[in-house]
Amino acid sequence: MTIKSKTSSKDHICEVALATFARLGYGGANVAQIAADAGVSQPTIHYHFKSKRALWEAAMHQLGASLTSSRQSQQELYGFLSPLDKLKAACVLLIEEASRGPVLGQVILSEGQAGGERLEWLLRNVLFDVYQDFLEVVETCVHEGLIKPYKGSHLLMLLTGAAVTQFNVSPLVSSVFGEDPREQKNVTAFKEMYLDVLFAGLTINKEE
Repeated sequence: MTIKSKTSSKDHICEVALATFARLGYGGANVAQIAADAGVSQPTIHYHFKSKRALWEAAMHQLGASLTSSRQSQQELYGFLSPLDKLKAACVLLIEEASRGPVLGQVILSEGQAGGERLEWLLRNVLFDVYQDFLEVVETCVHEGLIKPYKGSHLLMLLTGAAVTQFNVSPLVSSVFGEDPREQKNVTAFKEMYLDVLFAGLTINKEE
């Protein structure tokens, strides 16, 4: 029973820390606030994690585990799809994930702006396979003449950025337009518009 309790406490701390690091960035987050938000004492956090950096890495590993689970589900789906439909499905899944919570986008934005060793660690240990999987689908579509031959990295950033931006700044969108972009009806409408507008411009019509 004690072991189970300690494991649950550690996982809960990581979950809270991930949300805090995503929202405030590494510099803005502090162990005292994370402890308070998690409902534990600071000594409890220090029992599990020897430093703020160790806590950050554990939180990022938890994010990575979630991404791995999503990627495995995607791979099962991809086996039945054409390359172009794989790309569309990847974009839709990214939209749905972003609409459920901005953690991934906030982490990428925060560390992507800061740069440096933490970003390199994050890419190496958490994000590399995610970007590579997405880029591979994009480049396959280009190679097979399914979408226009723009640079793969440019296509990747366009598709992913357009998919997540409004959800990453949902408080701004809500304030300006008076509606929550994360409401299901808005998510559904956005997915339809995203696929229509972006892929109408990217897809090569071989019948023309």
